[in-house]
Amino acid sequence: MAYVLGGCGKAYRAVVRAPTNGFIDDVARARGLLVTRRGAHTARLQPAGEPPGWYCDLGEGIPDGENNPASFVRWVSPALRTVHPAGSPILDVHRPGPHSDLGRIAAWFGRLAGRSSPPAAEGRYAYTDPHGIVDAQLRHRIEHWPDAAHGDGVVRPAELWSIQMTREGLVVTSVSWWGSAPALDHQIALAVDVAARLTVLGGLTGS
Repeated sequence: MAYVLGGCGKAYRAVVRAPTNGFIDDVARARGLLVTRRGAHTARLQPAGEPPGWYCDLGEGIPDGENNPASFVRWVSPALRTVHPAGSPILDVHRPGPHSDLGRIAAWFGRLAGRSSPPAAEGRYAYTDPHGIVDAQLRHRIEHWPDAAHGDGVVRPAELWSIQMTREGLVVTSVSWWGSAPALDHQIALAVDVAARLTVLGGLTGS
């Protein structure tokens, strides 16, 4: 973000975008990662075999006709596949809301009890964390990201979409931002730290 002076000394905001995929190469160089796949609007980053093995897929979300898919960054560690039933997640962090799984479950229990669910103040994210993986410091990093470019041309903080343990592995996803090396580095560092904490637990994941 930069400011330029217009007539009469007025300051106008100008959005300065990073090169389309240059931020990916910047993070790859800084972290010693490999770009193992590259397309016009997609890329994959991964380390050179360091445990736990992981990869990070990026898609710019270029509009196609009337469709306008969102950009995404999806970090996956197949080494941390869950073997537990979907109803008892080891770790799940996602945006709350009436259309989220958490909101639907709360409404269902309310109907069973013969009452409507009262409005409740929701935090920025809904956390299912029975093993205490997310402490205050990690929660701050989950909820506060560096600035990035968005599809509407406005620069604002990038945001997490979800952290989930699945049969695919530990999956850390963010959407609707692009062109920010600090945001990409933030997501990778966050995901690697969550993976390390889960690995320390032991016995909770497996193929």
